[in-house]
Amino acid sequence: MISNNYVPEKINDANIYLNGNKMIGTASSIDLPEAAQKTSTISAMGIAGEIDSPTIGLFESMEQEIQFNTLYSSFQDMLSPLETINITIRAAQQVYDKTGGYAFKGLRVVEMGRVKKFKPGKVEKGETMEASITIELTYLLVENDGVKLVEIDKLNSVYVANDQDILAGYRDLI
Repeated sequence: MISNNYVPEKINDANIYLNGNKMIGTASSIDLPEAAQKTSTISAMGIAGEIDSPTIGLFESMEQEIQFNTLYSSFQDMLSPLETINITIRAAQQVYDKTGGYAFKGLRVVEMGRVKKFKPGKVEKGETMEASITIELTYLLVENDGVKLVEIDKLNSVYVANDQDILAGYRDLI
């Protein structure tokens, strides 16, 4: 559990890993994927209008785009549509401790999926290429200081939110 004494400030630094191998200098930033639950519109007698109801445990497509400074081995190692890509992002979050001083807390994001598209980028003297790859995610885990904030495993019907297994009862029924 995160202490109330900490004031989260910023990501101090981060690294990206492909299958456990550090990809130093790959990208300057990564926008993490959106996880949107599938919904359907409910309208019935006794309901004043419509309700957009989530189908618990089902998620829309999740994409992760990673931009690369140049076309390098880390990029080419991700191009095969026959292999599952395993990405881990580790970050040191800088927090201010109200009792005095600073501390660092870990953020870990694990993603798995398959290559969906790639963009080789541009070639310009003295500039980065802005190459990118887009992964269709089947797995997403976000941990903050060792606490599972969310885990979505589409292929194994796992949905964990705030360390609670939301689909445990669901899996027992099917």
